[in-house]
Amino acid sequence: MVLVITIFKTQLNRGERHVIDKKVLTGFGILFLSQAASAADYSVEITNLTHKINFTPRIVIAHVPVSLFSAGDDLNDSTGGLLDGQVNNALTEIAEAGNVDPMITILDQESIMSAASHALGDGLLSGGQKQTVELLNIQGLSKISLFAMMLPTNDGFIALNNKDLPESGSVTYYLNAYDAGTETNTESCDDIPGPLCGGTAQSPDDTGEGYVHIHRGIHGLGATIDAATYDWRNPVAVVTITKTSN
Repeated sequence: MVLVITIFKTQLNRGERHVIDKKVLTGFGILFLSQAASAADYSVEITNLTHKINFTPRIVIAHVPVSLFSAGDDLNDSTGGLLDGQVNNALTEIAEAGNVDPMITILDQESIMSAASHALGDGLLSGGQKQTVELLNIQGLSKISLFAMMLPTNDGFIALNNKDLPESGSVTYYLNAYDAGTETNTESCDDIPGPLCGGTAQSPDDTGEGYVHIHRGIHGLGATIDAATYDWRNPVAVVTITKTSN
């Protein structure tokens, strides 16, 4: 049996350079043909390696091969990147507000459902804690991505992007902290949501540094967020994915 799988349109904007896959089709992507595979289950164990940083609800995505972002991308670009800005907007929502709903809306589109499957790790994951998220009944999908906001930061997030699901056994990945580049790192609680600060989640008039990069950490710019307590060094998380059935 042949599966026809629609995958993400690979269209990335980097400054003045416009990168498009060789065979990009209209709509949501390219045509991908493969033999039908048996469904598999995976457990995804996420461990927070920091001292005091919290991770907002973690969205875990199994999908066909496609990179959801790259360092240097301008997530402020509401028309560029994957799906004409939809993924940029969804990643910005995660990085600034911990809001996974826009990403879930994308993944639940009928045209996307055969190319991606997702699960959610609920609640905050604090320093030193771990949580296991189950990806069940995964069929024809070979890659995994994971995203969550880091609190308290303006637009810091953890990211596992387009990595291999194990064909058997387990695989472990270490995650760095990224800065979305969509909001200035004021380190002011007025600009940061969450239990410590309770501030405004987003700053629509502030475009930050303008590109995704490795986060520089907490520098004690504000009165509430003490760098000695909340700063970190990479990696900030470890993710172990285990194939539990096939």
